[in-house]
Amino acid sequence: MDFLTSLLNISPTDDRVSQSGVLIGQTKLPLDFVRNKRAKRYIVRVLPELTLRVTIPRGGSRREAFRFVSENIQWIEKQVHSLRLQDALNGTTSSSEVTVFYQGRLIPIESIDTNSSCLMIKDDSITNSTLPKESPKGFADQYLHWLAKNTLPEITKRLAKRYGFSPARISIRNQKTRWGSCSNSGTISLNWRLVQVPAYVRDYVILHELTHLEHLDHSTKFWDRLAKLCPNYRSAESWLKTNSHRVR
Repeated sequence: MDFLTSLLNISPTDDRVSQSGVLIGQTKLPLDFVRNKRAKRYIVRVLPELTLRVTIPRGGSRREAFRFVSENIQWIEKQVHSLRLQDALNGTTSSSEVTVFYQGRLIPIESIDTNSSCLMIKDDSITNSTLPKESPKGFADQYLHWLAKNTLPEITKRLAKRYGFSPARISIRNQKTRWGSCSNSGTISLNWRLVQVPAYVRDYVILHELTHLEHLDHSTKFWDRLAKLCPNYRSAESWLKTNSHRVR
């Protein structure tokens, strides 16, 4: 009996299911657990970014959610194979199509809607009437950077309020080697590219830095506190380890 089974007091039907994700072939799919008071049953979805989102209904538990995933491993495997056929994450696009990562997915950059004068994300594509043909990705990056400045601070404030943190300042930066940081003065700095990763990974990075307001090091107390705020942190770290090169 492995540690996860002992910890959760369950007997998974498939040993490919673990706390760090679900192993399908050579790929480990991170698990994103979400609670929904309106849900009447457990639901598992394979997201386009190859993440498993498991909905836990009112009165449900993570223990039973793991069991549910194990019981549906064959269905999950079929869904993953179907997504791979689309080559969504392998970059198999036409030579003329340019793509960028947004919320963990590769989306195309297109120049449509000639009456529009601003960038927008529409139907999983970035559109703009004046998208420079010589550097469409650079222009799209400018938009994503703008989007980060207008969304990440509010998301951070919301999470801080929910868990009782009081950051002195929140800044969005173009960090090259870090996803975020927390200074001694209480300033939270976030990499603008967080708008490119899945929402649960983004929230993990933000909660990681907010936890540093209480524990500036990576001590046992830090990880214990973070685990309570973000039970999926191992899955989020797994996604970053596997996919960071796609968004940097």
